[in-house]
Amino acid sequence: MTIKDIAEQAGVSMITVSRVINTPEKVAEHTRKKVYDLLAKNGYVHNIAAHNLASKRSGIISIYASKDMGMLDPFFQQFLVGVGSALSETNYSMSLVNDIRDTQFCDGYIFSGHNYSDTALENAKETGRPIALFGTIPDQSVDCIDTDNVNSAKKVVAYLMQKGHQKIDIILNTVKGDYVNERLEGYKQALQTGGIEFEDKRVHVVENTIQGGMQVARWFHEHTCDATAVFFITDLMAVGFVMGMQGLGYHIPQDVSVAGFDGLGHHLLSNPRLTTVVQPVYEISQTLTKCLLERIRNPETPPVRKLFDGKLLEEESVIQVKR
Repeated sequence: MTIKDIAEQAGVSMITVSRVINTPEKVAEHTRKKVYDLLAKNGYVHNIAAHNLASKRSGIISIYASKDMGMLDPFFQQFLVGVGSALSETNYSMSLVNDIRDTQFCDGYIFSGHNYSDTALENAKETGRPIALFGTIPDQSVDCIDTDNVNSAKKVVAYLMQKGHQKIDIILNTVKGDYVNERLEGYKQALQTGGIEFEDKRVHVVENTIQGGMQVARWFHEHTCDATAVFFITDLMAVGFVMGMQGLGYHIPQDVSVAGFDGLGHHLLSNPRLTTVVQPVYEISQTLTKCLLERIRNPETPPVRKLFDGKLLEEESVIQVKR
């Protein structure tokens, strides 16, 4: 059977059959099903290798994972599922890489984030291949989609203020990524909107780990901190804080309210469950993948800049206090 034979049987054009085979996401579902059924019935086998050779493409998307990225990290797991879901609608497959080389066999790169201490993104740009980034950088040659960190952080801090909290500490981490400053900016904007003066003394920095959060708990205890609520820019640190405070004899949220950011699974490890902002990682990674595939097909596509809003998840770690 040829593509022409399949097209005649399906009552569609040869171009439509070709699209079903090569770019099925561009064809309506009922048409795809009709063509797929005829392809299966007639034993049509698409030679992907021959197609890629003719189009001078590899049919592979490389997913960059830094060497310090935990493969069991819930963020990265959801990210991979989103990418895989988008690629499953195409003839593309993905490969995980933890370094960037010009000799890599791929058509483009997807980055799960950007740490300014890592040169991988710059190395990828030097290859000339298209790049899609979960994050935001000024470079217009890279398609960027991210969580709206400023507005999402502002949302959770405003929630704390609605619960009567006016002395709110914020815990940053040592990651050299834009999201750290963006979530701090959201915190500042929420305070300003609520008429509360920003104080440097309420900003603390620790490693983005459970241990980092436990370190904050020890500091809180030793310095008799007057904060009635603490906002952590990641759930991982917040969970460590709750564990550390409970180990020191405190009760959450009776002694201090706690809020985090991510909502990817770590918040469920806390008892009480953690109030947080849920990042739409799955949706963002799907959109990133589709943007990259479109740029591979059409290099003249305008640069993509898009933000997804996080959703506030109200749980048990925040209590109402009297103003």
